Amino acid sequence: MAPKQWRRQLTRVALPALGFVVVAGAATAAVVHDAEIAPVSAAAAAPASKPDSTDIIGSALAEEPEITRSADRPQLADAAAADPDIDGTLVVLKDGVEVHADSEGKSPVLATLDEGDRVDVTGRTKGGWTEIVRKDLPRWVRSKEVAKNLPLGKAPCAAGSGVEGGLQPDTVKVYRAVCARFPQITRYGGTAGRGEHATGQALDIMVSSDLGNEIAAFLQENRAKLGVEYLIWRQRIWRPATSASWRGMSSRGSATANHMDHVHVTTYGNAATE
Repeated sequence: MAPKQWRRQLTRVALPALGFVVVAGAATAAVVHDAEIAPVSAAAAAPASKPDSTDIIGSALAEEPEITRSADRPQLADAAAADPDIDGTLVVLKDGVEVHADSEGKSPVLATLDEGDRVDVTGRTKGGWTEIVRKDLPRWVRSKEVAKNLPLGKAPCAAGSGVEGGLQPDTVKVYRAVCARFPQITRYGGTAGRGEHATGQALDIMVSSDLGNEIAAFLQENRAKLGVEYLIWRQRIWRPATSASWRGMSSRGSATANHMDHVHVTTYGNAATE
């Protein structure tokens, strides 16, 4: 190749390469110049790190309100009401007695009670109402529907009502009162085909020991409440309408006829005051 041609070819190759070097150098100078004017901080230049899961959970808990077990249920306005003091017990006098949330008829009815049920009471009363304790909470029933005890002859006998068939109301009361007071007595004579036994006004209480004296005294003491007209026991009769004392009777020939093995009770039928 001639010298002129070689120099021309070298110029075609070298000039573009030199231009690229000049441009690249200028770009580099521009970058360096900008960095000097507004240097990038180390924190901004560092790559973003992935947050630790412990930090996320801790942050979330810090933002949540504190939850306590007491928040699960409303607080009682009166703390003493949650633990009422028991002052004794009363008995329910009839079936269907309503248990109210408060001492007024329009308050919610929470339960019903039956005759003979016993309830704990606090001793508080208010306007014809009595405070009771049911399931460890204070409740209210009408005062006239509870008492210390059922009236004499009100509670059925544990042995059942088999003896009561055909008996008058007063005679039923006598039977129930005696079996409640003297549970050791297990035999009674009720309706039969003669005299006052036929009309249901008489009851024989089968006893031959001195326990009969206690039974007779009990019936004397409660004669008005039970509607008792007269008693016969150990060949004696007690009829308060004619005499306040026991009076002897003539022999009738046998221990049973002379009432040595039972207390005989005759009632008015339907005159009991309870």
